[in-house]
Amino acid sequence: MKEIAIFALLASPLLSAQTYTEGTYFTADKPTGWEKRETPFGLSAEEKKVFGVEVFGPDSADGLAARISIHYYAPGNLVHKTFERFIKLHSGPALGASLDGERYGPVKDGLLAGRKAKLFERVVFEYIPPRSIKPKKVAIYERFAVVPAKAGFYVLRYHAPEDIAKANLKAFENMLKLFKPLMR
Repeated sequence: MKEIAIFALLASPLLSAQTYTEGTYFTADKPTGWEKRETPFGLSAEEKKVFGVEVFGPDSADGLAARISIHYYAPGNLVHKTFERFIKLHSGPALGASLDGERYGPVKDGLLAGRKAKLFERVVFEYIPPRSIKPKKVAIYERFAVVPAKAGFYVLRYHAPEDIAKANLKAFENMLKLFKPLMR
């Protein structure tokens, strides 16, 4: 019985979330069981001036994984010049009207890590397999938290197939609670 108790004490750190630090930009706790993956293609983070992490969780029946990303967009980045532009591009349909049945929630004011944030969610679609003649249309639920900094901004994003989104949302909410921006 003592061996079980000792093993439980030794194993408990292995079962808890791992703290992840992205340079001098932020720290966050990676959810237990979620896997960090690197994207080996394209420009480097330094070239884009976008620094972050993406972690992958459980797969849906369609083989699409739930994922959480946190990125810091430095001034002069090559992707989104301002947090206002990011919000405009992601909080509504690209062409002004939802042609595909996408749904967009309102942009709300909130607080994250003691800072003002903009929060919004949407349901968009992915088609699998890509480039196929008759792909399957899969609803994807996304939730965003955008946090302005004096220089640049942060984006925390939850992305999951709608059929598993609710079951994995707690991992994102926990990551939000433990997120610490290091850039003022």
